[in-house]
Amino acid sequence: MVEPGTAELPPASPLGKPAREPQQPREPDPPLTGIWTPERQSLRAALLKQDATIGGLYEMAVDGMDPAGWSMPRLVTVAHCVREICGALPHILGIDGLPPRSDTSAAGRELSRVWGEHLDELGASEEAAAVADDTAEPQQPKALVRRTVPDALVVAAAAYVVADVEGSRNARKVRGALVTGIVTENHANIATFARTQSFFMGYVHLSRPVRALPAHGAALAHFERVEIVLRARVEQFFKSLAAVETMLVAANRKRGDA
Repeated sequence: MVEPGTAELPPASPLGKPAREPQQPREPDPPLTGIWTPERQSLRAALLKQDATIGGLYEMAVDGMDPAGWSMPRLVTVAHCVREICGALPHILGIDGLPPRSDTSAAGRELSRVWGEHLDELGASEEAAAVADDTAEPQQPKALVRRTVPDALVVAAAAYVVADVEGSRNARKVRGALVTGIVTENHANIATFARTQSFFMGYVHLSRPVRALPAHGAALAHFERVEIVLRARVEQFFKSLAAVETMLVAANRKRGDA
C-alpha cells in the first residue's frame, strides 16, 4: 500500500533495482493537413530511414514553412535545418568519392600559435591588424607595405589559405553529389541549387546585416527545390537525373527564380 503523498516506485527487478520504465510509443506522423502533404510525409519517412536526425530536421523545417505564423525566427530555423541536411546527407548516403570534411579552424589555430612564437619580432597581432599608413610612404596602400616575416609564419599562412580554398572546393563537390548523385562540380542544376542554398545561408547567421522577411511564397519556392533534390537522393521513384531536371525546370517556371 502506498502512503498518501508518496509516489509508487516501479516493481523491483530480480537484481533488486527498479524495473525499466515502459518505452514510450513513437510519435505519430504529422497530420495530413496544411503544409504536410502526402509527398512530404513520404519524404520524411524516407529520410528517417536514412538517419533519424536528418529526418527530424526535415520535419522541423516543414513545420517552420507553415504559412500560419510565418516569421523571421521560423525562417532562421528552417535555414539552419536546410544547411545541416544538405551538408550531411551525401555523407550519410555514402556517395562514392566524396572529399573529407574540410575545416580551417586547425590551420587558424596553427597560424595563431606561430605568430605567438614570434611575438617579439612581429608584435601583437591586434596592433599589426590596426596599423594605418604610418610608413615612410603614407600614400602607399597598407596592403602593399612590405615587411620581413619569419618563414614559419608564411608556411602557416599558406596552410590556412590552402584549407580555405579546399573547403570551398569540397563544399561545391558535396553540393554536386547532393544534386546529381555523383561527385561533380559541373552541371547546370548545381548552379540553380547553389542559389537556393545561398538564399537560406543568408538567414543562418544573425550577425549578418538584418534582412527583411521575404514573402512566404518566395521562401517556399526555394524550399521546394530543396525537397526535389532530397527526393532524388532518397526516394525510389526518381530513377534518373533527367527526372530531377524536369522537376527543377517546372519549379522555376511555377515560382520564378525567387
